[in-house]
Amino acid sequence: MFIDDDKPTTIINERLAKRSKLFTSIKTFNYTDEALEYLKSFQAVKEELPCIIFLDINMPASNGWNFLEVFSSLNFPKKIYVIMLSTTDYIEPQMKEKYKEVVFSYENKPLTINKIKKHTEDICL
Repeated sequence: MFIDDDKPTTIINERLAKRSKLFTSIKTFNYTDEALEYLKSFQAVKEELPCIIFLDINMPASNGWNFLEVFSSLNFPKKIYVIMLSTTDYIEPQMKEKYKEVVFSYENKPLTINKIKKHTEDICL
């Protein structure tokens, strides 16, 4: 799953994910509330849940941290790994600490096939 408010970035990320051939299904969302509704609708269906979410940190309406606030309160029948994406190297230490149980890793934008593989080969296979 990819969540990013920038539609061209979402399209590029989806194409990279398809070219990586690591996923059987790819979902993209430009708004965190849509992504959360999707996750809630499949909360009890293990097979429909993503194994990994690439989540943009900085989004105008509802940012990645707001998403994590709700996401961390949901109970899923399997572990979902969250990779936070940012255009900068700086991530607020207090936010990293707050979500250390939820966020698997952090990655700088733009994504590449190698970056996707780095985070998914051991997780989703």
